[in-house]
Amino acid sequence: MKRRNFLLAPMVLASAPAWANSAQSDNDMHPNTIIHVVNFWLKEDISEERKKDFVGFFEELRKIETIKTLNYGVPAQTTARPVVDNSFDYTLIVTFKDLKDIGIYETHPIHLKAIEKYQHFWTKVMVKDTTIIK
Repeated sequence: MKRRNFLLAPMVLASAPAWANSAQSDNDMHPNTIIHVVNFWLKEDISEERKKDFVGFFEELRKIETIKTLNYGVPAQTTARPVVDNSFDYTLIVTFKDLKDIGIYETHPIHLKAIEKYQHFWTKVMVKDTTIIK
């Protein structure tokens, strides 16, 4: 089993500039907002260069019109504790206005095509969806 040194990998988030998609705003967290968090574990034999190619997956998803915000990153250099799982390679964090919009995303042709194109990179994917109740 491969051991990973996560103390050397800072969290890196990437998002499109404001002009790229006017529908993406970090200030729209209202009740019923959906936060879609996806962790990806990539195949161990993938080169660092190919890992960088994987972010194309996230950039393709950014084109889906129901996405409010889209960010992605790598494990942060947080203190190791029993409750912290830094075993993943990338995290995708997407917000949607409501359940209707994430439903559109889930079956959107861009989403399905991106999965088909990039699924050979990963061995495991874990999704956590949250509804804001504030």
